Amino acid sequence: MRQKTKLLLAAICMLFVYSCKSQEKENPETLGNQTFHLERMTFQENPAVLFGKNKYYRTSVKDEQNKDIAYNYIISKKENVPVKVSLGNRDVSKDKFEFKADQNNKLIGASVSFTSKENVKENIIKDLDKISGKYRVELNQPYQDPAVYRWETPEKIIQFSYSHFEGDHIYNISIVNSKYDCSRFPLERVFIGEDICLKNYTKK
Repeated sequence: MRQKTKLLLAAICMLFVYSCKSQEKENPETLGNQTFHLERMTFQENPAVLFGKNKYYRTSVKDEQNKDIAYNYIISKKENVPVKVSLGNRDVSKDKFEFKADQNNKLIGASVSFTSKENVKENIIKDLDKISGKYRVELNQPYQDPAVYRWETPEKIIQFSYSHFEGDHIYNISIVNSKYDCSRFPLERVFIGEDICLKNYTKK
């Protein structure tokens, strides 16, 4: 009897997990009026399909030998129908956001940056905690400004940096495919100024 009860409970748990997973909406294949959630990136997205007919700019990232190692894809907000992009509860469609791909056009990640007169740092941290809270990494903060916060899931790294300058609050959030190892790929050249490789910030 106990064995049957255990099997029944296991089956209920599996159905519950499946139900929760099925409620997670997948991202649209192409950027447009349907919201693309950056935190749901799989890194399997094809840039050509993702951008579709939207007007975008591609800039190159070069190594010390001046060879292309990665590309930045930047949507032209003036020349496209409204493209909806979000990160957690924040609509970043009007902020500066860009996708990053390696030399083989495989997605490395994305970044968002914006400034505000309002200090929303704690709201962003709470929002990112809701997304990947159990994966938050505590960092030693050698500086109060900029301050860096980090989450490391098995699939991705989310890093948030905050600084304040002349009345403006400056925010940068990067999402990185965790398969790109700093020891083998120069992520600091792709995510400029974000200290993705933690050269100045160390884990506690």
